[in-house]
Amino acid sequence: MSTVRSLATADADAFIALRRRALADTPWAFSASPEDDRTADDIRKALASPECDAIIGAFDAEGAAPGSLVAVAGVRRFARVKEHHRAMIWGVYVTPEARGKGLGRAVVSGAIKAARDWLGVTSINLSCSENSPDARALYESLGFKAWGTEPDALRIDHHPYAEVHMRLALS
Repeated sequence: MSTVRSLATADADAFIALRRRALADTPWAFSASPEDDRTADDIRKALASPECDAIIGAFDAEGAAPGSLVAVAGVRRFARVKEHHRAMIWGVYVTPEARGKGLGRAVVSGAIKAARDWLGVTSINLSCSENSPDARALYESLGFKAWGTEPDALRIDHHPYAEVHMRLALS
């Protein structure tokens, strides 16, 4: 059984290592690249601000490296006054060896719960690559509804990737 919980500042290095792996493993699933991703200081600042940022992580209890971080989902509340009623899930990733164990569902559900706990948040947005049908199916099973597809949202080596934008109403 895996442990799923909000990450703390002490988990920053483990998160950064997993994030670098995610960006290399599935580059079409993230708008960031290793060269322009958030810095370690950015991550530590986010982890120290639970009133508007959370990263939910799953730690492996039985695999090759017990205790290692194997799945994550971030959620951030929009800071601007006119958008403060919304949050956005970002950076969802499960290592290939941990897939199929329900950890994606666990960390995304944890991110949804974190957003629900922020007073006044009424909806959560996310986007996923059209190249990730399993991720889209997970989000739809949790109640997210697609509202549009953005063609050519990302480009990797001149290859275009479309993004599906989704929303979950909390009220």
